[in-house]
Amino acid sequence: MKKSYDNIDKALEGKGTILMADKNEHIDMEIMQVLKQMYEEAKKSGYKGTMESYQKSLSLDELKRIAIKDGGLINMYNTKS
Repeated sequence: MKKSYDNIDKALEGKGTILMADKNEHIDMEIMQVLKQMYEEAKKSGYKGTMESYQKSLSLDELKRIAIKDGGLINMYNTKS
């Protein structure tokens, strides 16, 4: 008798969700590294604020330049000038 491999005797239960790395995680990390470098340079030039206040002080144009520094894309539809 020929054994059939097309039949399913019992459905397997799921073992939870599979976690996948965010495809853009490396881009976010690169941008954060650039921001940190800019902050350190600003501190050397006399900036006295925190990293968070420095980031808040950057203009939208400066943030766009950071994002496209290495050829990244910017979604222009969700930005406010």
